[in-house]
Amino acid sequence: MNMNKIIIYIILVLLYLGLSKSLSPSEYGVNYVFNQQTLEKVIGPGPVSVILIDIHSTGFIIKTYYHKYKVVYAFQGYEEIIARTSSSYSSNHAKNIGLSVFRRYEDGKTNHTPLPPGSIFIGDRNFGSWYKSINDEKLWKFYRAYRHLPSYLGWEKFKPSYRFYQEIQVRMNKNQTFFGFNDEFGIEGEITRSFFPNYFKRQTVKNINFKKFFNDYLKKNF
Repeated sequence: MNMNKIIIYIILVLLYLGLSKSLSPSEYGVNYVFNQQTLEKVIGPGPVSVILIDIHSTGFIIKTYYHKYKVVYAFQGYEEIIARTSSSYSSNHAKNIGLSVFRRYEDGKTNHTPLPPGSIFIGDRNFGSWYKSINDEKLWKFYRAYRHLPSYLGWEKFKPSYRFYQEIQVRMNKNQTFFGFNDEFGIEGEITRSFFPNYFKRQTVKNINFKKFFNDYLKKNF
């Protein structure tokens, strides 16, 4: 009887693994992002801000990890891409949902420091200029030709200040993650949670305890 229980348990596990694989995103045409350098290779040319908007894993025992990116180009709108990733790379970015994890400048230089989305465009006179608010604070405003960028980047009503811009430069030089002065961005950020909700909705779904499920099944049926 004990041997029968073990056999049934193994069959159930194998069935679940097969089901998990069948429900996973198709890997046909899906790029594999192993590290920062391989991420660069799947992004199109030109100035760009690559925002990590979702992390997902499939499988019960053997897991496969996926990242979803929103790629905001300076001159050609945006696209969303899904890439398979390594466990370590996915784990390293667990808190960086909503942040730009890669940017390329017009001169071809690149940077991977996790920063608020669109950091590449702030302070660049090709895209906008500074103006003084009624509180005498310097704020960034895009030119009319790039007025679509704030909505693409998920800024909502957020307006970067000159102090914000200076902090971005400091963090890039030190390669330190920046979530905003009030942690507006990232996995705990209010702006991120509002504009990129899919990841957070999924986290509210109660995880199934499959070990308990299998044990209950065996008790009821054997």
